[in-house]
Amino acid sequence: MKNQILLDCDPFYISSRIKEVDENYFIVFNTARNAYELHSSAQIGSTYALTIPYSQLDERTIFLARKTRKQNFDKLIRQMDEENQRLQNSKIKDAVLQIKEVFK
Repeated sequence: MKNQILLDCDPFYISSRIKEVDENYFIVFNTARNAYELHSSAQIGSTYALTIPYSQLDERTIFLARKTRKQNFDKLIRQMDEENQRLQNSKIKDAVLQIKEVFK
């Protein structure tokens, strides 16, 4: 774990509370990337799971860990597809309105 510091203590106890989501999870601080990372000792090959997109550890980290668990994969993909479809429909609607304005 070169350039990584294992966190076992932090002000909001995120490093210990993350175990409530999955007992195999642990958090490291990657000094080369200046970022927190979530790892899982249950993964084969590499323990890396994701980079935590926040500059500090807080409740959002717990929420992100729950949301991105392997067990929630299908639900997460479905939500992403629904959001992409909503955005595409919105862009089409806006384009139609702009065209109508041009031809008035």
